[in-house]
Amino acid sequence: MCVLFGTVRDSSTCLDWGMQLQSITTTVASAWVLLVIVVGLTAGVESTTGLIALVTVGLLPPLGVLLLWNDPTPTSNQSVTKVLR
Repeated sequence: MCVLFGTVRDSSTCLDWGMQLQSITTTVASAWVLLVIVVGLTAGVESTTGLIALVTVGLLPPLGVLLLWNDPTPTSNQSVTKVLR
């Protein structure tokens, strides 16, 4: 999807929503992993079982989000624009 100003398309304002959405999901997943690491270090987790649980809680939800995330269906305007290219 591109932002149009008047009748001239400005390529510098063209937004690729798919890449932006991928960026958002990657950022959220990274923030989750970082948060779990900080909580684990703050809590002083040192046992093997605790570390395994920490890794599980830290990695499974982001993997689920990244692998199971469905991209939004394109709007009719996006479909028409793609055909016209």
